Amino acid sequence: MSLSQAVDKSFLFWALGLFLGLGIIWFLPWRFQTNDDVMMMWLVSGAYTGEPEPYAVFIHPWLSWSFSKIYGLIPETNWYGLTWFSVNFLSAFLLLKKVWISAFPKIQKNFWSLVIWLISFHFAFFPQFTLIAGLAALAGLLKVFDTKSKGFNTLGYVVLFMSFSIRFEAAVLVGLGWTWFILVFQRQKVLSLFKPLIFTFSVAAFLFVGKWGYEKLWVDQEYLDFNKARSGVHDHPVFFHEMQDDLIPQDSDWFYFGRWIYEELPISTGDLIEKERQLNQKLYSGKAIIDGFRRIFQIQSMELFKSLLIVLLLTSFLISKLTLQRKVIFIAVWISFFLVFNHFNMLYGRVNILFFLILIFPCFDAERLNISNLLLKISLAALVGLFSLHILNFHNEMKRREKINENLTKILKEQQITSPIYFEDIMEYHFTDHYSQNRPVPFISSVWISRSSMQEKAYELRGFARQSELKEFYILSFQSPEPLIFPDYMNRISPGFQIQSKQVSANLILLHYKK
Repeated sequence: MSLSQAVDKSFLFWALGLFLGLGIIWFLPWRFQTNDDVMMMWLVSGAYTGEPEPYAVFIHPWLSWSFSKIYGLIPETNWYGLTWFSVNFLSAFLLLKKVWISAFPKIQKNFWSLVIWLISFHFAFFPQFTLIAGLAALAGLLKVFDTKSKGFNTLGYVVLFMSFSIRFEAAVLVGLGWTWFILVFQRQKVLSLFKPLIFTFSVAAFLFVGKWGYEKLWVDQEYLDFNKARSGVHDHPVFFHEMQDDLIPQDSDWFYFGRWIYEELPISTGDLIEKERQLNQKLYSGKAIIDGFRRIFQIQSMELFKSLLIVLLLTSFLISKLTLQRKVIFIAVWISFFLVFNHFNMLYGRVNILFFLILIFPCFDAERLNISNLLLKISLAALVGLFSLHILNFHNEMKRREKINENLTKILKEQQITSPIYFEDIMEYHFTDHYSQNRPVPFISSVWISRSSMQEKAYELRGFARQSELKEFYILSFQSPEPLIFPDYMNRISPGFQIQSKQVSANLILLHYKK
């Protein structure tokens, strides 16, 4: 057997394993990592407002419009999730192809193939649009600007286009990492990259201007301005710590706002802008600097598998066969950028991992790790073991969600509910049922959709126009000793609600309030 035939067979094994692995996960009750994806899926499918919405705030309008059209034709298929899985597969496929045409020794090719599997499968267990966009940008940039190999160029541009369409900011972040990699390690090749660079910039500019133009013409500007200002406070690191450390009085409107309950509170766009200005002033203090480091460790301690991937990528970079001086310059500047960016922005694990995914650029360029085969074999075995534990944790979490949904179904069947159901301390991603235009979501959400025309449609579908007009409502929550605050909010905007009944299941509680 020739070397090329062996490489082709090995690549085929890893590529087929990737396809089968993602296929198996697709038929498991995976869940989105955040509520943002759930809400966007409910919008474009028509499950939340009663009709497929062509605009979903975060993803590009051409993509949300396409989703709305295909959901209108075939509403019961999860097209949103299927698209994320498809982009995940195509991106990981390109990364595997890059590995197996490289000069890495075979055992190191197997190591990187396993790493790609771990990243792809983790992003499939808990897909999130920022993660998928970042992975697509990584794979697309590696392919489009690869001067060593031919083939799959079109696929590279496709995943890069999808990256900018799914989460523009994630693609830009990975693009910044790629730019820094080029400046440090491949400055002599800049001229040869000119044509694909111009094309990529043109596509990114086209998508950016297209989204801006669409929002100017067809989206409520008052909502856009409010939502932008809302994000400036909700996603502010100082506000995060003030909420976490109980520094905001519970009788303050900002307390409810911090819990995503603000639909009819007297908080205007101007109030939010002024609040952000006040928060910005607190960034320039020793406490804010310490909180920035504390926040990184706190967030990564809650996302241990992403932390494992970060350590793995950082270690691989440090032992890669690159000149020490350039490695030091690259990592010192990039880590400094990460720390400064983290200080001024509220970063979660899904963004932190993207900062370290870009280390794949120099690692793949080096095409060799300075590590013995024995130690690499031990590392491969350890990775398999750790991923097995990750699968076990996913299975346990999956079983908990299934139990939650069993209890939810039981509660809803036992109650003849005609009033709106709100939930508190329950994330939208806990629900495993597939809702559609024909089977609407039975709840009202209080995320970034508040104060939008889409929320108004959802209210109209459920028979009311404003929260303050309600005479009764239900709250679904986990059983917890902590008091619920949504009833206090409702009495704040429309006094007179009193609890009428309480139904308790193994882990859920349904409360009925009425005037």
